Amino acid sequence: MAALMLPPRGGPALGTLLRPLCSWADGLFHSMAQPGTWDRFYTQQDTAGTPRHFNWFFDYTAISGLLLPTLQGCGPSEPNASPTRVLDVGCGTSDLGLGLYRDSPHPVHISCVDVSPVAIRSLHRLLQEVPPPRHPLSQLHLHVADATDLEGGGFGNGSFHLVLDKGTCDSLLRCPQGPGQAGRLVAECLRVLRPGGSLLQFSDEDPDARVPFLEQAGGAGVTVQEVGHIGGICYYVYTLCRLAPETPTNGALD
Repeated sequence: MAALMLPPRGGPALGTLLRPLCSWADGLFHSMAQPGTWDRFYTQQDTAGTPRHFNWFFDYTAISGLLLPTLQGCGPSEPNASPTRVLDVGCGTSDLGLGLYRDSPHPVHISCVDVSPVAIRSLHRLLQEVPPPRHPLSQLHLHVADATDLEGGGFGNGSFHLVLDKGTCDSLLRCPQGPGQAGRLVAECLRVLRPGGSLLQFSDEDPDARVPFLEQAGGAGVTVQEVGHIGGICYYVYTLCRLAPETPTNGALD
């Protein structure tokens, strides 16, 4: 299972870090916002004929202790409630969605979305190796869709309790053409959240840079939690909530 730490904006060249994994790494940095780039990238990852997980930053096990309690807290609280709906944007071949599907003690319906059909095909093959989910009502669905245009992928307003982004926003922000698309990504993630739902972004970017971007992109009340140091790099989770509508109060002014 491969994992890669992205350089900070303005930091070391991404091509230097990707070169061991990709023969055309120097050009990848300038085309990360283009869908065809990822088809080429994941095709090269699968040249041996056996798909494997590729994780930006870290794998599922590094954050499962944070995610599973979050998952329990963001879904319906009523007994025998419908499953918690989770969206993993820009999933690639990460093990994040598959890990939650396998381990959640409560029913979850997880949708993994990526713009690359090559990545989704590889992830589908990897799904065949996953043990049955811990909860028999849990489901996992894979979709080819653009995370900056989830409406075009058929995802309506208020569809999910929780949206996860591990590295997708970062890859756009580090691409010369990407900051505008990163803003659209955040807006789409917030649109598909149900009132009271949360968007979690995992990143190595310092809060001094990420929080202003998220607030400008439409995230009110951004909170930050340090995930920890992994491979010598400090990671954070940024949480944005879609506020529930206020309940009107009864009574009148005299």
